[in-house]
Amino acid sequence: MRPLHRLYFSLAMLALVACGSSEPVTEADKALFLRVADLAEFGVRYANPEAGETFSKAKQADGSYELTYKFESSGEQRPLYLYSTVNVGRKPSDAGMAESADKVGLLVAFRKNGVEEREVGGVRTGKLVLLMKGDVPVGNVFTLREGDRSQLLVLSGMYVKDAAIWQKLMGPKLDLLARYSAAKS
Repeated sequence: MRPLHRLYFSLAMLALVACGSSEPVTEADKALFLRVADLAEFGVRYANPEAGETFSKAKQADGSYELTYKFESSGEQRPLYLYSTVNVGRKPSDAGMAESADKVGLLVAFRKNGVEEREVGGVRTGKLVLLMKGDVPVGNVFTLREGDRSQLLVLSGMYVKDAAIWQKLMGPKLDLLARYSAAKS
């Protein structure tokens, strides 16, 4: 195969893998995500938070799933942005590729805006970093890769720098993720 044909073939294969079909989001899917309502116990409350939430679920051409959650506050409410993806692959290498792709895009955006990461120690599962702009904390990024699953969570407008609090917030979500089956939900 000539180099140009190889390039076209590779691009066609990448496009095929990137294609996915949208599927209905179930309550089991939604339960995987740290949501705004989960923050109420820590004094973060919003009127009608569901209005600012969006969810999606896509089955990729290769049989893997990508689920997404997004919340962005509006109006006079305290500024808050939550973005999370859960990827459930067919094999562990699928999770690694999904995690790497998500993380590279974030790193480029953070560095361009002068935001640095500082790891939060003591987190039992996954990696939690505190986002710093100069000496001011501005949010968190959490990444997890376990088996055929990966998760990315971006939190801006508030932050967590205590591993015990993070575990209290995310522990139940991570337990659900460990037992989750995208095809059955």
